[in-house]
Amino acid sequence: MSEVSLERVAHMTARIGRILLTYGADTQHTQRILAQLARALGHPVQVMGTAEALLVTVGCEAHFQTTVGHALSGTTVDMGTLMALQQVVDGICLGTLKAQAIDAQLDAVEHAPPQHSPMVMTLGMAITAASLARLFGAQWSVVVAAFVAGVLSVVLRRLMGRYSLNSVATVFMTACLSGLGSILVLRACPGVSPALCLTAAGMILVPGVPLINGVRDLVSGHPGSGLARIATGALTVLVISFALFIAGAAAGDRLPVGSGPGSLPLGQDVLFAATAALGYAVFFNVPWRVLWVCVLCGMAAHGVRTLAQQYGLDLACASLLGAFAAGLVAVIAAARFRVPPVAFAFPGIVALIPGSYGFRAGIGALQLMSLGADSPAVLIAQTTSLAITTAIVSAAIAVGVLLALAVRPERHLSEHLLKG
Repeated sequence: MSEVSLERVAHMTARIGRILLTYGADTQHTQRILAQLARALGHPVQVMGTAEALLVTVGCEAHFQTTVGHALSGTTVDMGTLMALQQVVDGICLGTLKAQAIDAQLDAVEHAPPQHSPMVMTLGMAITAASLARLFGAQWSVVVAAFVAGVLSVVLRRLMGRYSLNSVATVFMTACLSGLGSILVLRACPGVSPALCLTAAGMILVPGVPLINGVRDLVSGHPGSGLARIATGALTVLVISFALFIAGAAAGDRLPVGSGPGSLPLGQDVLFAATAALGYAVFFNVPWRVLWVCVLCGMAAHGVRTLAQQYGLDLACASLLGAFAAGLVAVIAAARFRVPPVAFAFPGIVALIPGSYGFRAGIGALQLMSLGADSPAVLIAQTTSLAITTAIVSAAIAVGVLLALAVRPERHLSEHLLKG
């Protein structure tokens, strides 16, 4: 396909790169895919990714074309789109997809309907919220309230999506209203603390994938996009913390800074990790035929972490092992289904993200701001410890995934496809 012009290749690679970054790929994976694609089309390519857009240069010093991709207005997670896009890239690299049909195929990928109906996605996130509450050791009345919070969260986000609200406002209103709704449900159970319910309601809003991708970008030598993703994720966590703080204060309850999640026996832990991963996978638009892989990743991730903690490892090291286990499952499944391993790994490892630590640190920061010089030393120590734990555990999860992908990098899979 070397007859494809430089301008055409530049336009095509910039578009595919934008789709990858928009729907959950990290910068290194995006650069690798675009390099393989341009090479298959007969031209060298250089890609520079930023938080706002991609800069793509195709060709050599004598003859080249530089294109600035469309602005990245926002990012989401859509594994169905990533998997469909990978099939298009495979078709281009193998020569089975002609240049004239590429734009039509990319249009089909971008405008394809979701794999799951709105009702199924709502039910999936509600099950995830309830499962997370149970993983935190909550009693069943709190689990029911978390289920209601999950339903409210999806419905509210869908309703506010019809208006031109920015993502921060949407997250704040969703966290505040869904948290308040779950507290009101628990009014039927006097004496039951809403802390774990609020934690679960906030967890399903935590941008785990951007946080993990941000750390992966930093580790992979892309500080600009990495820091931007981490800053966005940290801001979102702080917004969730503020919203839960407001919801608790409005209802006369608070999320204690020092009240961490509990634990379950290994069997129950693996079971509820599986249902949490299933809900995330549905919300991330993973196709039906491969949902079981995401469930297996979730079971491996949380099960290994819990087992490691039972044997005395700290949270960070145990999380690294859990992410590594999920990554190995994802790499094996990727070789079978010819898709990027991240398409399977993300739904399984998002439940490992220390979101409860993050927004409890945010709530502690809000209390420090309110108390000022009168802040007790215990509150300062707890808030600092929670913030450090959030950063280190998030980095450990990203490193665990990177180590698993290094066992059989994605480029080996692509080279195998090109040869076969």
